Amino acid sequence: MWYFQKIDLAQSIMPLKFVAFVGAGGKTSLIEYLASSLIDRGKTVAITTTTKIYVREPYQVLSEKRVLRNNTPLNRFGNTLEDGKLTALDTEDIQRIGDLYDIILIEADGAKHKPLKFPASYEPAIPAIAEKIFVVSGLDALFHKVGDVVFRWELFYNATGINDRDIVSTDVFLRFFSPYVLLKGIDTRKCSIILNKYDSLEQKSCGNIIARELTKNIKGLEVIISSIKHHIFYKVTH
Repeated sequence: MWYFQKIDLAQSIMPLKFVAFVGAGGKTSLIEYLASSLIDRGKTVAITTTTKIYVREPYQVLSEKRVLRNNTPLNRFGNTLEDGKLTALDTEDIQRIGDLYDIILIEADGAKHKPLKFPASYEPAIPAIAEKIFVVSGLDALFHKVGDVVFRWELFYNATGINDRDIVSTDVFLRFFSPYVLLKGIDTRKCSIILNKYDSLEQKSCGNIIARELTKNIKGLEVIISSIKHHIFYKVTH
């Protein structure tokens, strides 16, 4: 018997300090939602990156001012500001921020707004201090051409033989959750997969199939079906 249990995702990370987000299909939206929810519960939150993130107020560029500010419940940090984006911080600077804020949310991957991605050799950039890792993917990739919905589809093709004109079926979608794609370098015991945009599916059963297969086949992995847009999260268990 399979169960879909509604959960409070923000509550689940309340005890943690460093939380990383990788993958595609809603990382930034998830980070912003969690930051807002945590602040509503009295936590102070810093958002930062080990890659690049679009800048939003308030923010601080550490290369210009090494004295950290924590005079607001939320702040964003980067090393520099380039073309409207905050650039990567190293682990030492992230730890310094952790001395001032309750929870640090770290965007550790990029996907050019695509719902799925195949990582380059240097990705993801997860800091060793991360206590929790959310691997995000967009169910809205289903039934579209690989070339339209997969960031770095060429690398996916080289690894699998699936080309840009092939359709993302449930089987193709599941191939992204392997130790050499979205789960590369990730300890599944501290990982949660977020299958986002469930609300966009015309065939909800396809999302359910993917969630069940991941839960069944990858030991210790937590799988969550979500609509980040509507702030809804369901943990899949059996």
